[in-house]
Amino acid sequence: MLKTAITRLAKSSVIYGVGGMLQRFMGLLLLPFFTRTLTPEDYGAVALISLISVAMSGIFTLGTGSSMGVMYFREQDATKRPAIIWSTTLLMFANGVFWYTTIYLAAPALSELMFQADRYADLIRLALLGSAFSAIAGPWLAYLRMEEKAKRYVVLTLFSALLATILSIWFVLVARIGVTGLLLAGTLTQGVMLLVNWIVVGRKLPLKIDTSLFYPLVRIGFPSIFGLFAFLLIDYADRQMIERLISLDALGVYSVGYSFGVVMSVAMGAFASAWTPFFMSYVNKRDEARTVFARVLTYYLIGFGGLIVLFFFVAKPVVLLMTAPEFHEAYFVVGLVAAANMLKGCYLIVLPGVYFAEKLHRQSAVEWAAAIVNIGLNLWLIPIYGIVGAAVASLLSCLVLPVLAWAVSRHYLVVDYEWKRVAWTSVSVLVACGLLYSLSANLGESLPLTMAANTSVLLAFFGVAYRLLLTASERDEMWNKIRI
Repeated sequence: MLKTAITRLAKSSVIYGVGGMLQRFMGLLLLPFFTRTLTPEDYGAVALISLISVAMSGIFTLGTGSSMGVMYFREQDATKRPAIIWSTTLLMFANGVFWYTTIYLAAPALSELMFQADRYADLIRLALLGSAFSAIAGPWLAYLRMEEKAKRYVVLTLFSALLATILSIWFVLVARIGVTGLLLAGTLTQGVMLLVNWIVVGRKLPLKIDTSLFYPLVRIGFPSIFGLFAFLLIDYADRQMIERLISLDALGVYSVGYSFGVVMSVAMGAFASAWTPFFMSYVNKRDEARTVFARVLTYYLIGFGGLIVLFFFVAKPVVLLMTAPEFHEAYFVVGLVAAANMLKGCYLIVLPGVYFAEKLHRQSAVEWAAAIVNIGLNLWLIPIYGIVGAAVASLLSCLVLPVLAWAVSRHYLVVDYEWKRVAWTSVSVLVACGLLYSLSANLGESLPLTMAANTSVLLAFFGVAYRLLLTASERDEMWNKIRI
């Protein structure tokens, strides 16, 4: 039973991961061309406009991303489930029209607040229109995840990424309309995908709308909005502080380094996409969850811990080879940002008890505690260590998330975590990453010397992981799969 459950989760994660990685790869492939066309100031402007888009995403969705899943899996009658999807879609449409109208009128004031100038108002309007399209299409994509139709989900997301890539190339590199082109490509993509998602998913679902579902959708999910704002601070407050405390150019360098490190969020997001419907399927099987969820955390730390080590290994050569010289300092933050995103996955793994108990306000409290830590650390570390201080602040605040979530969730769901293996894995990853970071920072820009030193650390880490972190049966099973 345990092996079957873990295999099911792993297969879904791999499918989502392949799609997400290809999507991110398309973006990184264009980075060398875009960084020669767009300036660090342009990247800084995009980062701050993205901040507004993320801030509004919770308002556009009203937290239904969380409540829809709870209600969907609690509904035992499969014939009533389409009503949950369609009712959420209608709610998103009405809510999106209202809030986009509001944002359209408030855009000059927002531009003045963020940039001390109103010339970015039209760009804000453009970006937020894409966010509204995305919110309306969200319930159809969520349906594919809840029904574990991962392949169809990945095909749609890959089509979206391909379309966005083509449009970005045209508007930025051919038409040469700069930041406007980058944002226009994203909004047009979301508009097209709204239609495509309706064709592929929406029109095939029985059209059933139950307005009585509006209240529980908002009641259950709305508290998570406050948590979303907390994540907004964790993920984006550093951008605003770097711009104010250092410069917009420094923010551009940080954003490029962040774009490499946040590739980890693709892997973590793939796991999260598979994890949410997976753990919700145990809402009525909590005895099984005690063992299954524990093993998931162990394997996640081993697998994703290895990925973190790889990020620290490749950070310097990748940034130096793929960006212009003025962006080279971005490599200092890549591994730290990747580690912060990995910890968000640990947070999700220890969170199911809160969902089972429908105590999403406690989830928001945990996220706000981490956000407050993040702000304090940024104010302390950025003036001293610059963009590296911002990355360290993100890492430490993301560590707060799983620690506090476990303290809260264990009151609602008891899980037999393998604490000894968790500790050994954490120490091994921490030591390897520390050595790789130190070597990269102190060996100058000599790539051959850096790669030789880092390779020895990487091989030592994987040797330790194989011998100490895996059991004999796990090693045997791994080799059997490799032979097959």
